[in-house]
Amino acid sequence: MINFLKTYALFISMMVGILFHSVFTDVSFITKYFMDEPLKDITFITKYMLFFMLFIVYCKVDLKQFRWKPWHIYLLLIQFSVCILFYLLLFKIDRNIAEAGLICFIAPTATSAPVITGLLGGNVTGIITYSISSNLLVAAFAPLYFSLIGAHGTGATDLSFLEAFNTICGKAFPLIFGPFILAMIIKFFIPSIHEYFKRKQGISFWLWTLALVLLMARTTTDLLAMESVERASAFNMALIALLTCLIQFTVGRRLGKPYHNKVASGQAYGQKNTILAIWMAQTFFNPIIAVAPASYVLWQNLVNSYQLWKHRNGRKKDQE
Repeated sequence: MINFLKTYALFISMMVGILFHSVFTDVSFITKYFMDEPLKDITFITKYMLFFMLFIVYCKVDLKQFRWKPWHIYLLLIQFSVCILFYLLLFKIDRNIAEAGLICFIAPTATSAPVITGLLGGNVTGIITYSISSNLLVAAFAPLYFSLIGAHGTGATDLSFLEAFNTICGKAFPLIFGPFILAMIIKFFIPSIHEYFKRKQGISFWLWTLALVLLMARTTTDLLAMESVERASAFNMALIALLTCLIQFTVGRRLGKPYHNKVASGQAYGQKNTILAIWMAQTFFNPIIAVAPASYVLWQNLVNSYQLWKHRNGRKKDQE
């Protein structure tokens, strides 16, 4: 039963989030017991879950293996060139689609990517290196890219380059560096606790499945709240998100294969920091563009569900 749940956990989590979105979107019933003003934004909860989840994953990191590899450099070059190329090819045909693709391609690696990489038996240290590099460079270059293409979102004209840079860094950095620094401090000063969490990597998986329920609930609620006219545009955004998702996972895995890092490279390029991507879409572009990164949540986790199923089936066959 446990093996069945592990194999299909991500898919089950998405279905629970979608079917019972009204229950999980409003989290005030949880926060009202320990906060003066109950929160209704699930982002508050998912961020702390993600922090603890990453802390557990980072307990596996060996600093001696923390270094750049050729596939890191090649993947970064692809990430920052393909996004603008996609935009240039499509902006005269449909600017919304071009901007949706740009957001999905330029979005940095998800802070949760090391979790799935570890579950798939990939190089956790390698993807942590890429994740930090990706988020740093996106924070630096995204505002520049958006200003060059004349981003017309309501928030774009109110933010200077430094303000946008600081805001993006403020959203990405605590979740990237906080768990990592905490894990290293505990490793050197309280090694017994570090060793305990190093052995308990399964906790991060179950935390991620719960976080996925909350994310899918929020996405479903937002989509249902749209007008019928907006839903037609939202459907196009969802298709673009699917296309970019499949392209990035495929390119990432193929690029990493010669370097024996197919899993890490695929996750590095394919699994996106969708929370940050949604914020960038809402800040710099037409609000409908945010549907693309919101849909990307669904697609990337369907891909990950399939990969986990395939990985676990492969291990079973090896044991037989």
